[in-house]
Amino acid sequence: MAQTLRYDGQTVVVTGAGAGLGKQYALFFASRGANVVVNDLGGSFKGEGASSKVSQFSRASCVLQVIMC
Repeated sequence: MAQTLRYDGQTVVVTGAGAGLGKQYALFFASRGANVVVNDLGGSFKGEGASSKVSQFSRASCVLQVIMC
C-alpha cells in the first residue's frame, strides 16, 4: 500500500503563488505538512489569496511581496 509523501518540518518557497500552478503547489505542500513561504508580484502584506489558504494547512507561512523596478 502506498504511503502519502509528507513534508513535515521542511520549508518550501513557492514563487508565483498568487494564481495558477504556483498557488496549487503552495496548497499541495501546505496540505502535506510543509512550512510554506509564498511570493507573488503585487498583492498585499495582508496575507490575502493563496497565503490565507496555505495557513489553514501549515503551522507557519510567510508572505513576500515583490516590487519590480
